[in-house]
Amino acid sequence: MKAIWLFGPRNARLVDTQKPSRNANEALIEVKSCVICGSDVHQWDGRRYHGPYPYDFGHETAGEVVEVGPEVRGLRVGDRVTWYLQHGSLCEYFAIRPSELAVGKMADHLSWEEGANVQLLCAVLRGVDNADPGPGKRALVLGCGAVGLTAIQGALTMGVDEVVAGDLIPFRREFALRLGASHVVDPGHEGWHTQLDPFDIVLDCVDEDRSPQGDTLDLALSLVKPLGCCVVIGLSSQLRRIDTSRIVNRGIRVIGAHHTDMARCREIMALSCQWVADGTIRVADYVTHRFPIEQTQQALELAASQAEGVLKVGITVAADE
Repeated sequence: MKAIWLFGPRNARLVDTQKPSRNANEALIEVKSCVICGSDVHQWDGRRYHGPYPYDFGHETAGEVVEVGPEVRGLRVGDRVTWYLQHGSLCEYFAIRPSELAVGKMADHLSWEEGANVQLLCAVLRGVDNADPGPGKRALVLGCGAVGLTAIQGALTMGVDEVVAGDLIPFRREFALRLGASHVVDPGHEGWHTQLDPFDIVLDCVDEDRSPQGDTLDLALSLVKPLGCCVVIGLSSQLRRIDTSRIVNRGIRVIGAHHTDMARCREIMALSCQWVADGTIRVADYVTHRFPIEQTQQALELAASQAEGVLKVGITVAADE
């Protein structure tokens, strides 16, 4: 079968490898779409992964169940699924272990790309959930890539009254407004944070902090209300410098996006599937560029460029017949 492996920094190759066998506790998936995540780009260019190579790749994936092991419950052949989280799925067939994952069933009317983006939605909603969102609260989202755009929608869907969003790229700020942000800020402008009222929640979705005005997370912490919450969702490969007195003096809770409660993760996956299916949360427009699996190297180069108009890059693995 076709698969993508990394053979070194910035070196993704198409290989012909053996189709995986299915164990009794596994389901075999025919992969239809795999969408490139920011963390995939970090692995590809060597920022977050340094071998040993070769290394299989990809995790924001959707596909069709083609085999089900006798110990698997709740899945059957023909189900359209995505899952959180198991790496190495940028290939034609992939075996998942449902007992260890949060598996979501996709509605029939959704595209495979939407299904792959449901995995992203589940990941981000875990972080939003950690902030205890609800009525009467205001949130600031930093970084309006797909993670930040998802955080905007997730926070609003989970009940916050208002979301303000910040990004350096105009295209992404415009996207944030279309998806519900009340207004947007440019962290590249001097004093961008001085005109904002304090927030109950800050959701840090920054991939790489390129602001010339200092660390955006540090400045954002000055905007968190006493006893407010900051959730770090973005996987920056840079060291972030923050003034810890902002945390100490305001009693701010700083927490990561992920947690080990698989039961809650499965609840969030079910909500993610429901909210995308009924249109509450929109992920269909995230993929701005598409490539076949044979052109994954080019797809990664484009995703890494952060060029104007590029949001997420999708890989078509198997076309619908």
